[in-house]
Amino acid sequence: MARDVVFQGVKFAEAVAFLRRRQLLTDTEWLRLLQDVTGEVEVIVADQRGQMQRDLIQAVIDAMDGGQSFADFRSSYDEIIKRYGWTAPGDPGWHSQLIFRVNTSNAQNAGRWEQSQRLKRSRPYLRYVTVGDHRVRPHHREWHGVLLLADDPWWKTHYTPNGFLCRCHVQSVSERDIERYGWQITDPADPRLAIPPDDGWEGNVGMAGMAIGAP
Repeated sequence: MARDVVFQGVKFAEAVAFLRRRQLLTDTEWLRLLQDVTGEVEVIVADQRGQMQRDLIQAVIDAMDGGQSFADFRSSYDEIIKRYGWTAPGDPGWHSQLIFRVNTSNAQNAGRWEQSQRLKRSRPYLRYVTVGDHRVRPHHREWHGVLLLADDPWWKTHYTPNGFLCRCHVQSVSERDIERYGWQITDPADPRLAIPPDDGWEGNVGMAGMAIGAP
């Protein structure tokens, strides 16, 4: 649950930087950029508009940057929607968790992508990793352990998240890691690679994030 999330004072610089760039765009602009970069469009959280949207993202940034918990974000969320005279659709607790989880997931995955691109000379591979519990979607479970070069086109459509509130992530891997753990590089003909992500999630939030503000 989102209420259990605490960032423990660790500043994930690339994730926070992604949110600061994302904060500059409207939802429409973000979706257009994601489509331009990856050729696909992701599902977004509705009802985030204008300055209120930017203020909500800033509250997520403050939580990530300051080691705050979801409870701290919820307090800011309540103050922000009250200030704008806005009513959350459905249960405010559910909606605030949705805003928090979607934005932190996108930020963390985008940050990992940026790190992986910077480190790919020494860590040239990416490996798909699921949480491993009973809640993992069956087709996401199929991808666990997929190991491909960081530049493989599969990551353009299958980089995490790959669905609504997807908890999967991708780890950067070196040749030494592969030897140490006995992993196998995934064959291009592996049928798992043909399994599509959830509808509307065939994109790469990291590629889109790095394109914000790029010439």
